[in-house]
Amino acid sequence: MSLQSSFTFFFLIFAYGTCEEDFIHQQPLVVAELGSRVTLPCFHSDDYVTTVSWTKHSAGKKPLLIAYSDFNSGRVTYQNAFNNTNRFFITVASGSYNLTIIHLEKEDFATYYCVKDFLNRLMFGEGTILLRKETDRISSTSVIQQPVSDRLHPGDSVTLQCSVSSHICAGHYRVYWFKRSSGYSQPGFIYTHDNRSDQCLESSEKSSFVQSCVYSLSQTELTTSDAGVYYCAVDTCGKIHFGNGTKLTIEASSFWNPVVVILFTISVTSIVANIVLVLQNRRKETTEQLRGQINQIETDDLNYAALHFSKTKPSTSRRSSIKTIQETIYSETTVH
Repeated sequence: MSLQSSFTFFFLIFAYGTCEEDFIHQQPLVVAELGSRVTLPCFHSDDYVTTVSWTKHSAGKKPLLIAYSDFNSGRVTYQNAFNNTNRFFITVASGSYNLTIIHLEKEDFATYYCVKDFLNRLMFGEGTILLRKETDRISSTSVIQQPVSDRLHPGDSVTLQCSVSSHICAGHYRVYWFKRSSGYSQPGFIYTHDNRSDQCLESSEKSSFVQSCVYSLSQTELTTSDAGVYYCAVDTCGKIHFGNGTKLTIEASSFWNPVVVILFTISVTSIVANIVLVLQNRRKETTEQLRGQINQIETDDLNYAALHFSKTKPSTSRRSSIKTIQETIYSETTVH
């Protein structure tokens, strides 16, 4: 294998391994009126990207490429005659690639995907569903979802609420719950409600009945896999109406919460202070012992210095006595 081939091989391995850390995010749901203007945002990482594009997917039809841009070029190339309508516009900026549609038409309500390409590896966003907001007062249906303000952790419980106000049409209607998780392109169906009378209140308005209902979805023993955006949808009068969505964020349990950090800091400070005090006490004791030993040595030196021996020569009489004794000892020694 040549040096160039080896370099290319390891570069591709590195690139593919690193791309997994990239991201591309879209707004899951956008509701707009016919004839209005709407912007679909797309945020992406700037690392390892060659092109960014927008794709439109209508139900029952094949996806259509709207436009693409080479990274850092700033130039937008439109496809499939989307530039001929003068209604689709791309805004390119660092870390974003937004799609704006003006004078919305019926065919514009579809699902739009933002796509990032690097070395022929496509990374799709979650997709943005563009829904039509009803303006006809008689057939209008309002679906409102309340946000969850509390911080949720694994093991907690939560109840999601969906308020529906609608004119009653002949026939049966249902309420559905959908969940969109990060990394999945389409919401997944999870639950359904029937229009039970004990959940709703009715009022008369100009020979028609307005029905207001509240539907709940309870979640217990939450896990991190339950995180996502939950949508309430009403199937009534032959149309499906989506709510604004409720985002459920579940924070992973962390040892380093503020209370634990404070207690840990206090404990460490106390331990360090105790160690310092012990070392100081030992140092003081050692110093006192050394001082005592030094004092003892100095006292012993003084005692030795107090002893004096006389070096005066013995007197004449004493020398004479010693000599007499020596002569006596020698005279008693005989040889046999």
